[in-house]
Amino acid sequence: MFGGTKLLKPRLTAEWVILFLAMLALLVAAHQRGWTERFDLFLLDLEGQANAPATDPSIILLKIDDRALEELGAWPWDRAVHAELIERINSFGPRVIAYDVLFVEPSNEESDVALGQALAASGKVTLPHSFTSKLNTFYGQAPFYPIALFRGSAADIGHVALSPEEDGVARQFDLSFNIEGERFPHLMVSSLALDGASPWSDDMLPDSAFVRYGARGEFREASAATVLDGSAVPEYFKDAIVLVGATSQGLGDRYSVPSYAGGILPGLEMQGAFANAILTDNLIQRSPAAWTLAVQIFAIVLLFAGFWRLSPRSALIAAIGLIAGLFGVFFATLMVLNIWIPVGGALLAIVISYPLWGWRRLASVSRFLESEAAELRGLASLPISERSEGFDVVAQQVTLLKRLTKGVSGNLTLIQDVINASPDAMLVTDGRGAISMGNFAAQDLFGPISQIQGFQLNELLYESEGQFNDKRDELSLGDGRTFWLVAADLDADVGSQVLSLREVTQIKEADRHRRETLEFLSHDMRSPQVAIISLAQQQDAVLEASDRFGRIEDQARRTLKLTEDFVQIARISNEGLEREETEMNSVLQEAADRAFPLAHKKRSKVAFEPGEEPFFARVDPFAVARMLDNLISNAVKFSPDNSQVTLGLSTGANGRIVKLTVIDQGPGLSPERRADPFARFGARDASAGPSSGLGLAYVKQVVDLHDGEIAIETVPAGGTKFVISLASM
Repeated sequence: MFGGTKLLKPRLTAEWVILFLAMLALLVAAHQRGWTERFDLFLLDLEGQANAPATDPSIILLKIDDRALEELGAWPWDRAVHAELIERINSFGPRVIAYDVLFVEPSNEESDVALGQALAASGKVTLPHSFTSKLNTFYGQAPFYPIALFRGSAADIGHVALSPEEDGVARQFDLSFNIEGERFPHLMVSSLALDGASPWSDDMLPDSAFVRYGARGEFREASAATVLDGSAVPEYFKDAIVLVGATSQGLGDRYSVPSYAGGILPGLEMQGAFANAILTDNLIQRSPAAWTLAVQIFAIVLLFAGFWRLSPRSALIAAIGLIAGLFGVFFATLMVLNIWIPVGGALLAIVISYPLWGWRRLASVSRFLESEAAELRGLASLPISERSEGFDVVAQQVTLLKRLTKGVSGNLTLIQDVINASPDAMLVTDGRGAISMGNFAAQDLFGPISQIQGFQLNELLYESEGQFNDKRDELSLGDGRTFWLVAADLDADVGSQVLSLREVTQIKEADRHRRETLEFLSHDMRSPQVAIISLAQQQDAVLEASDRFGRIEDQARRTLKLTEDFVQIARISNEGLEREETEMNSVLQEAADRAFPLAHKKRSKVAFEPGEEPFFARVDPFAVARMLDNLISNAVKFSPDNSQVTLGLSTGANGRIVKLTVIDQGPGLSPERRADPFARFGARDASAGPSSGLGLAYVKQVVDLHDGEIAIETVPAGGTKFVISLASM
């Protein structure tokens, strides 16, 4: 109906596609360039703070601290001091000693030999190495090992290289540093492997992992001075993993760590946190880039599907739900699987795309409101002012559209009221022929519109046990009603139609009665008159005068009987009943008395036993009396001589139902009459004298007007029983 929506949807679709592709591009760019790396690292620190690991009690930090420097002298110490420290630690029975001090240059030969001997004698000491720039290259690196004496004497070596994250905080450790295909394990990995505590084989070692730091001061620790001055307790170091390293501020071995871990930590404590993460299975591995991108793209696809299919309120709920879901995925995979899936890019895309889409949709809605208002101005019957109230343009457009819609709605309501006031049933079908609308008369005919919407007309006819005669455009229902169907096109392009059903049941019934009346006048009334004329013209020689006049009298009586029956049916059809309080015993007794002359001729009897108490009912006494006369006269005529016709009277439920019975001892109705006993001018039996065939039709009409029922039963001993139930108003 309105053209604005036809232009709105393609444009909105194009904008939706453009925004969707733009957000995917933003997502990929943010992922590749690390635009949200700091935010993802912030979330990683939050999880690390909430899920800090317990400290393995086997780890001991042996610190070269201010006390040790004060007692043993300034740094660097003579290597004989390091040899003595290693020998004393080794005497305590530790599992492994990770000696985090770089010995990359030779010193006093005697001291170097002493340290080499101490390393070889222990067999439990691992030493660190670093990396240096490769000669004659810009970016190449090469391992920078301890001097050959120490490297050969140590149980193993490992690198201690550390690269802070983008924010300058050290969270990630290189478990295995790869240079031109050669792998260099970290000092803690080598140390734990020496102890047999490493969870990986050499070929399964991951390249890097993130560490959850615990709170400061939770590791077991001691000063190197206590070992050298003999105050240390040997049992304290028994079966321990001893990490030896400098912690004094003056030595410079300090790094930035997450704020929850203290902000600044010496390298020794960081090595302890790394070793503890390995032992407690708290190393975090970053999800592969493809998986990270797939999760974030999936979230954006869901968001834009919600934009397209959901209402603004539901889309907002969906966006909030997606944000919560991304946070849930982030923390769940970290806490359960120790896998870090950065979600900052997807969160950024959601935060940007939702207001952008809302703005574009709002702009589209504004254009739609403006175009709809322009088209509705010609349809609204209310006076519309040029200026509408509202805070902004959209609010003003909404107010204007409300007023216009109210005017159009008033017109539509008037049209609907006019349609509903129509006595004819009216249905509206769509292009597929399915019912979409209907008025009150249609609902009375087929049921509530909400229950028949979507059904075809032939399906409704099937439910109503009806059928359609397309030659006559007549629709007949199972209850006997007939309708004339007229169809008119509503929208030729769509194929919708308006169906009007005008009831013609009474017209059809009147037409049938007219045809029956014509047949009655042309045949039944004409036949006796022709017979009278013929008998009047016959010579006396053919028939005796008495016989001829007797026959003329019979034909005249037959004509009178036909006329009387026809007049009574016409009278009760036109005038209806005149109910009054009537004593029913008297009605039946008088009917029996009126039948006495006819019964006497056949030496028969009409029997009735009135009740002891009078019984009153609101009926039409004249119509009931004539109905009884018809039934009793038929019973007497068709019963054999010396038989009996019995009348009965009883009451039904709550005294509101009058039950009359007429029982004869005759042969019963003929097969032709039994097929439709109450039809006007139907098959009749003239074996007992002239019969018009209208008597039982009158009986049925009286019963129907009294809202009653009539049943015909066959008496087992022979005869017919009429049972009549009349409603007493």
